[in-house]
Amino acid sequence: MARALVVLLVAGEGLMPKITADGLAVYGYDVLTATDGAGAVEQVRSLRRLDVLVIDAELGGSVDGLSAARLAREFNPKLDVIYTARVPHLIPERAKVRGAPCIRAPYHPYQIAAVISALKHRPARDELAEVA
Repeated sequence: MARALVVLLVAGEGLMPKITADGLAVYGYDVLTATDGAGAVEQVRSLRRLDVLVIDAELGGSVDGLSAARLAREFNPKLDVIYTARVPHLIPERAKVRGAPCIRAPYHPYQIAAVISALKHRPARDELAEVA
């Protein structure tokens, strides 16, 4: 039996993060949460088994959402990152980690689940190079 993917959901306080976490759990993911970038980075550092980071790109604080994603990717280069944002088109591509999609907020948990599924089932870069 395959293990459930572990998702770290980083969003501010309120009802939306709770609804999203509960919804992702229904889809079979193990969901951890953080309310700020510093907490997210600390969890990424301490967790050995983390598959996906879902983070609010517009998150403020001492470690903003974009910085937290970059630090998380430095600690775990294989970590898939999904950004959420109210205005995703205003986030410069150079500010994002490579290969990270952005979902417009507000969103429904099934949208996050669909993107996770797409990321986990895409061919690896090495496989693409062999085909070309």
